[in-house]
Amino acid sequence: MTEWGLFVVLFVALFIGWMLGRRGTKESQQEELKKVPNDYFRGLNHLLNGQQSEAIDAFVDSLEVNADTFDIHLTLGNLFRKKGEIQKAINIHQSLLARPDISPRDTRLVQLELASDFMSAGLLDRAERLLLNIASRKTEFQKEIFTLLVDLYEFEQSWDKAIRIGHQLQSDFPTRKQAQRLAHFYCELAEEAIKKEQFTVAFQKYKSAIDVDVDCVRASIGLSNIYLSQKRYRDAIKELKSVANQDHEFLPIVIPMLRDSYIKVWGSGGYLKFLQEQLKMHPSATLIRALTEHYAQDDKEFAEQFIITQLRAHPTIKGFQELIDMQRTESDGHDQENLSVLYELIEQLTSSKPKHRCRQCGFSGHQLHWQCPSCKSWGTVKPIHGLEGE
Repeated sequence: MTEWGLFVVLFVALFIGWMLGRRGTKESQQEELKKVPNDYFRGLNHLLNGQQSEAIDAFVDSLEVNADTFDIHLTLGNLFRKKGEIQKAINIHQSLLARPDISPRDTRLVQLELASDFMSAGLLDRAERLLLNIASRKTEFQKEIFTLLVDLYEFEQSWDKAIRIGHQLQSDFPTRKQAQRLAHFYCELAEEAIKKEQFTVAFQKYKSAIDVDVDCVRASIGLSNIYLSQKRYRDAIKELKSVANQDHEFLPIVIPMLRDSYIKVWGSGGYLKFLQEQLKMHPSATLIRALTEHYAQDDKEFAEQFIITQLRAHPTIKGFQELIDMQRTESDGHDQENLSVLYELIEQLTSSKPKHRCRQCGFSGHQLHWQCPSCKSWGTVKPIHGLEGE
């Protein structure tokens, strides 16, 4: 149902309920009908003429704010906010607060909605003051208040404040999603510290992220980068390998870093074993390509047979491109020219395709975003898998 449709249902239901509540003689019903506000009929006329905005304004004017219409006004305010008419939402919620007979619970409920109005209008200071004021009383809306405060501080990129309130929220109302969100807040602080070359601070923030969410891939990659900058290759390998257990979908991102780290300390033996183990559990184009490159160093024919076998089991465009690349280097003349043209066409195709997609909303792009630019979810943008991906 559309938002306008919901508006209509609200007011038609209100009118029907109002009429059915008046039982009596035909004459008494006619008398009650005369009491229906003129604004109500004016609103119906606008609605029939397709003037939805004018209809809603007239309907609102027809409803006196009282105990019977409190919930309807509250719902109207929320609907106005969702459709972007923030000032109307603020006016409705402020009119509810002005009622002398409003209960303490209803007061807090309206204040919560008003804070959401302020946030939508960009009046973040007013929203923060209102939310902190409600939160100080330890109300039944504590979860909603803390959630809005975390949203507000995240929007402001006030990471320290977001972490402080986030920990309170996680302590009282723990969820997996909130833990993931907190971990990314710590990672944001770590990246700010790295820009200032405060690597000790960054290290501590990444560790805090892991403490909050043991499966935080972003923190593990961040720690491995710090280890690599300090030439602590064994520690870097440990962190990079942990990504396979945290979320194997991110393995294609860390494979190049893992290869370089292994070469620095142990050669390629441990790297090869890791690739083979992961290929059995989580096959991907990047793993197949990495193994093919390794095998080709000693036996190109075996490497070619390996990638053909893998393509039959797990067909991907990236894998097909790797096979063509191997065959063109071994050919000459006209065959090599044809294979090069085919390779370039596939290269153009793959370069135009998005490499990452949000598992929450479907947003896709070439760059990895730790927070989805579309739905603002944390950690949901991952490498694309399948024929056109991994």
